[in-house]
Amino acid sequence: MLVNLKSWGICLVIFVLAFLPRLYRINNPVADWHSWRQADTAAVTRNFIKEGLTPLYPKFDSFFALNENGRPNPNRYFFAEFPLYNLITYPFYHFFGVKEVYARLVSVFFSSLTAAVLYLLVRRYSSDRVAILSGVFFAILPFNIFFGQVIMPDPLHVFLGVLTLYLVSLWVEQNYLLWAVAAGIAATGNLLTKPYGIVLGLPVAYLLWRQWGIKLFKKLDIYIFCFLTLAPFLLWRWYINQHPEGMFGTSWLFNQGNIRFTGAYFRWLMFERMNRLIFATGGFVLFWLGMIRGRSQKEGWFYYSWLLGLIIFMVVIAKGNVTHDYYQLPLVPIGCIFMAKGFEFLAMYGKGLWSRIINFGLGIAFVLLMLAFGWYEVRGFFNINHPEIIEAGQAVDRLTPPDAKIIAPYQSDSAFLYQTNRIGWTVGGRLIPEFIKGGASYLASVDFDSDTTYWMNRCQVIQKTGKWVLVNLKACKE
Repeated sequence: MLVNLKSWGICLVIFVLAFLPRLYRINNPVADWHSWRQADTAAVTRNFIKEGLTPLYPKFDSFFALNENGRPNPNRYFFAEFPLYNLITYPFYHFFGVKEVYARLVSVFFSSLTAAVLYLLVRRYSSDRVAILSGVFFAILPFNIFFGQVIMPDPLHVFLGVLTLYLVSLWVEQNYLLWAVAAGIAATGNLLTKPYGIVLGLPVAYLLWRQWGIKLFKKLDIYIFCFLTLAPFLLWRWYINQHPEGMFGTSWLFNQGNIRFTGAYFRWLMFERMNRLIFATGGFVLFWLGMIRGRSQKEGWFYYSWLLGLIIFMVVIAKGNVTHDYYQLPLVPIGCIFMAKGFEFLAMYGKGLWSRIINFGLGIAFVLLMLAFGWYEVRGFFNINHPEIIEAGQAVDRLTPPDAKIIAPYQSDSAFLYQTNRIGWTVGGRLIPEFIKGGASYLASVDFDSDTTYWMNRCQVIQKTGKWVLVNLKACKE
């Protein structure tokens, strides 16, 4: 058996330990932290229901151009990634109705499953203690709890990355073609959800080289694995390049503002993200203890090659990592492994009974600090800071025809437009006359600025409260 009954039991406990805290505020509307990205992802799945299941033509709600050159996007294409996450969510929407809780539960499931698979992976290279602690830390890390329920493809991406490394480990141990095929399928899923998954090529290459050396170039299953990994991804990239209007501009992600290796770069990634937010001080201490502890013969350089690949990603995509905290989510599994190694080193290898008791107490203290400081940092992520967009969006959905096109300015954030359950635009101002020519029928605003006031005075106000207003742009004074 690949996994004995005891290990299955541990997997189940770790899965449940991860699953339960991720149910916190699981019914949150799409208006919490990173609502703009969650709204776009949620809209793609909802539009599969409203407009038909077209995975090769994923659409979100906005006509807003995604590309840097401002090319029009009349079809509302959304080619940020292959919509694998949306396809998994689609059956729940189809059979049970369009409710964001189902999309969140998909993320909860895969994030929780990652904790269990991480345990299975680590036990092949390290002690059972390190394996269990790795899964437990992944399960309870506050940063990971929030991002384990977001409506984004990232939890699925992280799962597929850890699963790839586990399947590659089985492959090099047993030399079965089946494991090579399975690993290739998992790896291409990892790349299709996020192209920077290519950095896992470093630990994969290390494992393959350590097992077969130069002979790996003579193995057919190596080429099968590489083909399965790369061919679907390259085909997808070729395909979406035919539709640049639906692709995000990415050049800024690399080094906009020449931020790479500046003081701000290190401050944001090392101090603000890894120390304060992700590993929350206590976990960061354990992480460094695990780093300096050393490696066993079975571990070799596997963990370090995995970490190095992610460091290369953070260096190459410098501005993207500084801008978006969720870009560091793939760092969490390997970070939890080093935290586990650090805890074991601190707790188990003191000299004498009292030394071990003190060290163990310190380890527990660091974990408690991680939980306390981590929760302090992420608790606000769950908050709905602008409930008026939900109230206004529900009013738009109730008071306008289903085929109406809406202008819902919200600083280019799609969250407000998503709440209206309509298609339209996420900016207003001087562009409103242009949008009216493009078919916009209504203006919904939660900001009573000069532009909103102008259209309120000129056109029919359907409903107005102290927080929002809905204006009929087809009933205006000449």
